[in-house]
Amino acid sequence: MAEPHNLQEFPGLAGLFIKELDLYPIILGPGHKIKAVSGRLIKRMGLRQEDVQGATILKILGIESFQELFMRNLDWSKPLKNYRVMLRDAEKGKRLYQLSAFERTEPSGRFHYLLFQDIDLPDVHVSTGFYEKGVHSNEILRRYVSSHLAHRARSASLAGLDHIPNEEREFTFLFADLVSYTSIAERTSPEAILEMLNTSIGAASSIILHNHGFVDKIMGDSIFAVFENPMNALLSAIEMQKQFNLLNLFRLKSGEEEISIRIGIHTGECILGSIGGDGFLELTFIGDAVNTASRLEKACKPSAILVSEKTASMVGQAAGYLESIDLSAKGKTEQLKAHYLNRVEFEGPKGKMSLGLDDDLF
Repeated sequence: MAEPHNLQEFPGLAGLFIKELDLYPIILGPGHKIKAVSGRLIKRMGLRQEDVQGATILKILGIESFQELFMRNLDWSKPLKNYRVMLRDAEKGKRLYQLSAFERTEPSGRFHYLLFQDIDLPDVHVSTGFYEKGVHSNEILRRYVSSHLAHRARSASLAGLDHIPNEEREFTFLFADLVSYTSIAERTSPEAILEMLNTSIGAASSIILHNHGFVDKIMGDSIFAVFENPMNALLSAIEMQKQFNLLNLFRLKSGEEEISIRIGIHTGECILGSIGGDGFLELTFIGDAVNTASRLEKACKPSAILVSEKTASMVGQAAGYLESIDLSAKGKTEQLKAHYLNRVEFEGPKGKMSLGLDDDLF
């Protein structure tokens, strides 16, 4: 096998890279004055050579990028990478570039060597500045956006779509709501209320995610979750009630009043679609099945779980119930049959397992 050639054996290689990969070099001398600049970049920006002759880099960069790069004690002891900057463009108005740079001290002063590369993206909003800061902000944003929504957005992007397509199918819906939240909030400081909500709703969210559901909305003192498997919804509901029993042990020990939730569960067809306008879209579940789950939650007793006949029939003998009730709804001729869930049986790591509301906590 032949040995690879040394790059020095290819004269003009640097120029070839610059031309073919849309690279635009700039050299800055002392005082950030432009010493050399890519003619192609000048032309692309709608400038003339005499416009930049003797000018500083401010002629190229915007004031915000200039301040971040040269006025804020940036560490130039190592090469600068992963910086995105928007420059003016004669055709598009503006264009996004990736900037890499390094600094060298020459006898006549400090020189900066900048290399811009065109980032060819569709006409979408992309933040400028250091890429790492963008990653950090995305990590923050990720905690506010459900993994289900992020997955659907990625799938739509891979399919070449500019939106998440609507989908009609069957899901199991769970609504959970804190009982007497309004009266508790009237007697409690906002900071204490926020702590209580983070503890209680946070615990419920973790249980839902652990059981392969996803949280669609958190509405202050209530939570709306969706499951593909109805059994996972029932299991989550029992775990949530038991978690609240445990939480109340600590609240009573601290001299705080008990809190409780009521839960409603129903399975049915719905449309998962986008609602909103150009400025904001929300992906949400729309249909009578969602409304039915909400009705069950509102009709449920505190510290209990009310399951529709439809969901109960799907899990069969795997669930046990305390009692059954019939609910009437405004505008509906048929009553809704529902059951108060008490116990579920499921396959665990070591075979069949059972979990009930009246099981010991410890």
